[in-house]
Amino acid sequence: SVSMERGAVRRCAGIRDSGLGVRAFHEGGVGMASTQSLAPEDVERCARQAAALARAAQPDPDFVGLPEPAEDLSPVPQLYDQAIADLSADTVVDWLMAGAEEAQSIEPEAIVSGSAGAASGEGALAASSGIALSSRGTSVGLTLTPVVHRGEDVGSYFEYDQARRLRDFEPEGVGRKATEGALEFLGARTIETQTCDVIFGPLACAGLISGLVAAANADAVQRGRSFLAGKRGERIAAELLTVRDCPLVPAGLRSGGWDGEGVRHQELTLLDDGVLKTYLHNSYTANKVGEANTAHASRSGYGPGVGISPTNLQVQPGVVTEEELIAETKCGIYVNAGGISPDIVTGEISATIDFAFRIEHGERVWPVKTTMIGARLGELLRSIDAVTSDYREEPGVIFPGIRARGIRVASAGRELHLAR
Repeated sequence: SVSMERGAVRRCAGIRDSGLGVRAFHEGGVGMASTQSLAPEDVERCARQAAALARAAQPDPDFVGLPEPAEDLSPVPQLYDQAIADLSADTVVDWLMAGAEEAQSIEPEAIVSGSAGAASGEGALAASSGIALSSRGTSVGLTLTPVVHRGEDVGSYFEYDQARRLRDFEPEGVGRKATEGALEFLGARTIETQTCDVIFGPLACAGLISGLVAAANADAVQRGRSFLAGKRGERIAAELLTVRDCPLVPAGLRSGGWDGEGVRHQELTLLDDGVLKTYLHNSYTANKVGEANTAHASRSGYGPGVGISPTNLQVQPGVVTEEELIAETKCGIYVNAGGISPDIVTGEISATIDFAFRIEHGERVWPVKTTMIGARLGELLRSIDAVTSDYREEPGVIFPGIRARGIRVASAGRELHLAR
C-alpha cells in the first residue's frame, strides 16, 4: 500500500501476515481465540484456549449447530490474478504518481492526495461438521482526491477504481475525473432551507442502498436494533426499486462460492419491486428462528468472529437517463456522493451533503455547500419516482441514480426536525 499527501509519497508499506482463528462451542456457549503463528504447537494452544473459553461461556439455547458441508461446492472463477500477486511496490507507486501527474495536467495548482494498493491472499476454512474448503484472491485499487484553491474558494472531489484482476483495473482517467470534479465544485453556495426533489447520483445511491441492506441484518432485526424489524414481506420502497445480492459474478469485488461458514452462496433478491423479501442470515440467526440460511456469514481475515454482510449489490436500472432526469427537474438538488446513510435503528437520515449541485429549470447551475439533508429512509425510498438507465458499474456491482420527491434540505446553521 502507498499513500500520498500534497503530491508527495508519504508512506509505502508491505505487509505479510498469516494466522488462524478458532471458534469452539460448548452447550451453545462460544469461545474464540486467534494466533498469528501457524506453528503446530501454537495452533494447538489456540484451539485449547478457544475450547476452554467455550466451557466457561454462558450456554446459549439458541445455538443449534454448525452448517453441514455442501456437495459440489466450487469457487467463483477469476478472483485470483497472478499478475497482481507478482506486482512490485514500484508499480503501485508509479500508479499513484501517474495519477497525480494526470490530475495536475488538468489543473497545475491542484494539491493531490490519495492511495493505491495491491493484495493477494489464500485461506482455508474447516469445521468439525466436515466442511473443508480453501480459496485465494487478489485485489487492486487507486483513489485520488485533488484540492483546488482560488483565493479563499476551495473545490475538491475524489475518484477511484478497484478490481480483482489487473485487466479490469483502469488507473488511467482517475486523476482527470477527480480534478474535473474538483474544478466543478469551485464557487459553492449555500441554499435556503426547503423541501425539494433530490437526485442521488450512483455513488450517493450506493450509500443509501448499503444503509438499507445493513438494516436487513438478521442479528440486528432479532435484537430489535433495526427499523426493518417486522417489515419482511412489506413494500418499503417504490415499485421502481429492485435490489439483488449477486455473489457469483466472476471477478466480482465481493464474489465467492461460499460464505464465512462454508455455506453455498446464491443470488438473492433483497428488494423486489419495493417489497422487502428477506433478511440476511448466517447459520446462527437462521437456526434461531428456523429460517433458511441466506449464506451471508462474513469474516475479517482469519479472525474467529463471524458477522453478517452482503456481497455484490446490484440495483436494477430504470428507463430514463440521468441527463433526462435532471432536465425534467425544475427545482432540486443533485447529490454526487456523500455519507448519506441511515441510522439502522431508527431509519433516520441526518447528513451533510458534501458534493452536490443546485438544479434550476432542468440544469445543474452551481455547487452547494454546508447543506444538510434530513429524511426517514422509508419515506425517502417510497418517494422515489425514477431510476436512471445509466449507472456506475464496478466488477459485480451496479448502482444507477435515483430521484426522490419532497426531501427536506437545510442550509448552514439550520436544524432539521423530522415530524414524528
